[in-house]
Amino acid sequence: MLAKILTGTGLKITLGIGLTVFGGLLLAWIISFLKPKIALKEALGAVLVVFAFGVLSLVLGVTLLKYRQQWILCWLLGIALLLMLTVLSFFRDPERSAKVNEGDVFSPADGVVDLIDEAAEIPGIPGKAKRISIFLSLFNVHVQRAPVAGKITKIEHVKGKVLPAFLGESSEKNRHNVYYMEGEIPVVIKQISGIIAQRPVSWVKSGQQLGIGERLGLIKFGSRVDIYLPAKCELLVDVDSKVKGGLTKIAKY
Repeated sequence: MLAKILTGTGLKITLGIGLTVFGGLLLAWIISFLKPKIALKEALGAVLVVFAFGVLSLVLGVTLLKYRQQWILCWLLGIALLLMLTVLSFFRDPERSAKVNEGDVFSPADGVVDLIDEAAEIPGIPGKAKRISIFLSLFNVHVQRAPVAGKITKIEHVKGKVLPAFLGESSEKNRHNVYYMEGEIPVVIKQISGIIAQRPVSWVKSGQQLGIGERLGLIKFGSRVDIYLPAKCELLVDVDSKVKGGLTKIAKY
C-alpha cells in the first residue's frame, strides 16, 4: 500500500505539495528578512497581482493533475516565485549614509548617467543650468533621494506621453514630478516615468526640509531621473558613469 502511494501520481502529488509548501515558506522568510528594506506600500499592488497569479497557477495545476500534466504546475509556480522575487527586488529601499563635505551634491538616483548638457531658464536656478540625466534599469533601486540639504519649495505633477525611459526625449514628454529645492545649493529634480507602470510617486510635500540622502519618492518599473544644477558646479561624473542615490558625489558647488 505504501509503495503504491510513493509511486506514480501519488508521489508526484506529494512532491508538488511539498515543493509548494517549501516555496511558500522560503518566500515568507525572504519577505520577513527584507521587510525593513522594501517600500511595502508601493509594492503591495504588484505583490497582490503576483500572489493572485500564483493561486490561479496552483488551482490550474491541481486541475491538471488527473491529466498527468504536473510539469505545468511546477512551471507556473516557478514563474510566480520568480515574479515575486523580482517585485521585491525592484521595490527594495536600503538604508544609506555617506560622508558629506561642504558643497557636495549627491546623485538623486541609482543608475547610469547617459546625458549631460546645459539648460537655460530653469525656475529656481539663476542663469544657465547643467543637467545630469540618469537612466534606471529594472535592476536598479528605484527610490530617489535628496541630492543636497534644503527646502522643497514646490512640487509639480506633470502629465505626459508614454515613451521608453531610455529615450532622452522622455525627460520632457513623459509623465513626471518636478521638485524645486532651495538651500546653499539650489537644485531641481525630475522623476520621469517609463512605459510600464507610468507612476512617479512623491513621498514629500512642499515646504518640507530635507537632509542629504533623505527619500523623495519612487518611480515604478523603469524610469529616468534628471537633476539640474547651477552652471558653476564642477561635475564629478561623465556619461556612462554608474551612480547610487545618496552615495555617489556627482558635483561640487
